Amino acid sequence: MLRELIVENFALIERLHLELEPGFTVLTGETGAGKSIIIDALGAALGERVSPEMIRSGAPKALVEAVFDARDCPRALQAVTEAGLADEGEDTIVLTRLISGGRSSYRVNHRPATLTLLQQVGRHLVDIHGQHQHQALIHEQHHLAFLDTFGSEEYGDLLQRYRDLYEEFIAARRALESCRLSERERAQRIDLLQFQVNEIANAHLTPGEEEELEQERRRLGHAEKLREAVAETHQILEGDGVSGSVVDALVAAENLLSAAARTDSTLQPWAEELAGAAVSAREVARALDDYLQQLQFDPVRLEQVQARLAEIAALKRKYGDTVAEILQFYDQAVAELAELENAEQRTAELLKRLESLRSAAGSVAWQLSAARRTAAARLARRVADELAQLGMRDARFDLQLWQDPDAEGLAADDGQCYAANDRGIDRCRFLLSANKGEELKPLAAVASGGELSRLMLAFKSICARGAEIPTVVFDEIDSGIGGVTAYAVARKLVEVSRQVQVLCVTHLPQIASLADHQVHVTKQVAGDRTVVHTTKVDGEQRVAELMRMLGVSGRPRQAAYQHARQMLQDADRERQRLRAGV
Repeated sequence: MLRELIVENFALIERLHLELEPGFTVLTGETGAGKSIIIDALGAALGERVSPEMIRSGAPKALVEAVFDARDCPRALQAVTEAGLADEGEDTIVLTRLISGGRSSYRVNHRPATLTLLQQVGRHLVDIHGQHQHQALIHEQHHLAFLDTFGSEEYGDLLQRYRDLYEEFIAARRALESCRLSERERAQRIDLLQFQVNEIANAHLTPGEEEELEQERRRLGHAEKLREAVAETHQILEGDGVSGSVVDALVAAENLLSAAARTDSTLQPWAEELAGAAVSAREVARALDDYLQQLQFDPVRLEQVQARLAEIAALKRKYGDTVAEILQFYDQAVAELAELENAEQRTAELLKRLESLRSAAGSVAWQLSAARRTAAARLARRVADELAQLGMRDARFDLQLWQDPDAEGLAADDGQCYAANDRGIDRCRFLLSANKGEELKPLAAVASGGELSRLMLAFKSICARGAEIPTVVFDEIDSGIGGVTAYAVARKLVEVSRQVQVLCVTHLPQIASLADHQVHVTKQVAGDRTVVHTTKVDGEQRVAELMRMLGVSGRPRQAAYQHARQMLQDADRERQRLRAGV
């Protein structure tokens, strides 16, 4: 339930801290006092669209914060927990919106959040029925959703199973459309891929080849310089037959030091080091001699290497920065080419799967239609009973269900194909006869504003039982009604409040008197500014507010005062009776 609503600098509200309680609460006050502004502020906290003009004149920003006890709202708690914005065991949810200029920032449990998350959580916490929301009943695209809300316990699992199959059906159809490229486009793509595959394949690239070729090219291009350097090094190590060599010098030094070591053994390790150096120098000299024998300047080979590197460079400009990337491109092109060349087989497979899903989803949709027809009959009776309790005793209500044929739609169990969407193959229309002797007609053709308000309340009353949304808000649902009907609406609001917290903006004393709690909203002038204030009224204050709503102004007469008190006393007994289910 909604525990607190904190509003700052929102429209005419400078500062408001409204604490709310379970049960049925009414907001009352003169027309234009700001009652609906409070509902608008709550809507803003839930993520509804807000104009920058709602920021109070002269203020840099507006703040709205709604605090909820979410112990009985597992879906909202789950959404917050999955987003990492709730500690384990926490059952309070705080939604905050800061409006600054044309931008808003959002917080959930005082942590930054997105608008999407705020709306996702909010829709599980509050259901706001605004002054014009009953217009949704006129639009037939909403009618099936009303029926499914009523029948969710009966066929909710079936509807989910259908939606899963329908999603697969749509995915298969998109895959088929993608696969069905025009023959010209497919042929052009095959030609391009075939050329690319052949060009790379004919190059016979191997990983690491480019590096090896670069090294060979450098060696061939500098053969004379390399020969001079290696030959001179070899001469130093081996000598030229006239002067001594490094190897001979090392051997001589090792012999002298070994002889000395026979006298002083501490010299022996160094003598061994010299012996090792002589062996290493001799091995290097031998290796250099082999290198000199193999090293030669080969212009033909150099030209071959340069041509090969140029070929690789040309492929790199087209297919990748390295040989490895070129080979990766080759693998991908081969795979795509195979897929395109097998397009007919792939298309046949997708067609087969699409037809299978068309039948499977159609069969479940047909079962769903049967379940809906059963639920529709029950809903029609329930709505008629509710309308009778709301003063429309002669009203008749019915639901018309039908399917539109579509050769590309889903194949139902009756052998026909029907147009479908994510709700199934059914179309739904609400029909109403508000007066005795009148035939049933679509709501848009026959229902008045007051009748639509009572019809919406009937739906809310039916669907609130067992609903998971803990707070329902009605903003002037009493529009267009009065007298005995107003009492009927009030009693229905009390019944709804047995399952959920109900907030209602009203001008009718019949409705206000039956509420558990009453908040008086006033518009006052402070200095040169108009501000909205709220006051919880009880006892004599509530009597006075009820008298105002009854149209008694000035110093009340005793009869009017007694009438207001009697209304509250009668309402208290009626409320207890309704709460007891009598």
